[in-house]
Amino acid sequence: MNEEIFLDAAENGDLETVKKLLESGVDVNSKDEHDRTALLKASKHGHTDIATLLVEKGAEVDHRDNRGTTALYWASTNGYQEIVELLIENKGDVSVHDDRGWSAMDQAVAKNHKDVVDLLTAAGAH
Repeated sequence: MNEEIFLDAAENGDLETVKKLLESGVDVNSKDEHDRTALLKASKHGHTDIATLLVEKGAEVDHRDNRGTTALYWASTNGYQEIVELLIENKGDVSVHDDRGWSAMDQAVAKNHKDVVDLLTAAGAH
């Protein structure tokens, strides 16, 4: 039950609930029924403060969900430059592809997120 609340809080930007549940012992790498972690959810929805906290608490940066997407993939897709920087700085795989063959770079280009494209290019993405 706490894992579900934790994941929802990360997705919805509720930093205080995320902190409280981490302090109470919730696994930072808890997953939902689609194998999505709190870091993936926070990154997808642009919650930089939560993504930063989760990385600091040891979240698996390159965890892949049931479709092969990662936190970096979603942050790139949605143009969240600060989160992309955070994930790259913490050794996020810039070359990962989802189960359809799309990469974080493909998504950033398709969505015209030039600053994200520049970050990914500088980190060695193709």
